[in-house]
Amino acid sequence: MSRAPRIRFDERGLTEIMRHPKVRAALKAKAEEIAARARSIASSEIDDGFASEIRVSEEIRPSGRPTAKVIADRQDAADHEWGSSNTDRRRVLGRAAAVQPETIFHDRANRS
Repeated sequence: MSRAPRIRFDERGLTEIMRHPKVRAALKAKAEEIAARARSIASSEIDDGFASEIRVSEEIRPSGRPTAKVIADRQDAADHEWGSSNTDRRRVLGRAAAVQPETIFHDRANRS
């Protein structure tokens, strides 16, 4: 019987791959999709002004890794995302990105 070939990933080309225009376009497209959902949630639950302050930001990290992230620029954005003594927690960005606590806090994955 023949064994399956072993594949070893060579990280030397990863930075070049991540900087490829098609990869960056895919990152931006996903961020724009999330931003559109976030604007829709914000418009229906908060107001149109909040929705208009949601945007996509692209940058390249010092390590060379490109990112595209959704940002809410309004001063009270953190209050709407996480809640405060005066503002209900809405999780506009988290819900738009379909982020659940168990996806970022692995120790909470099996809680009922």
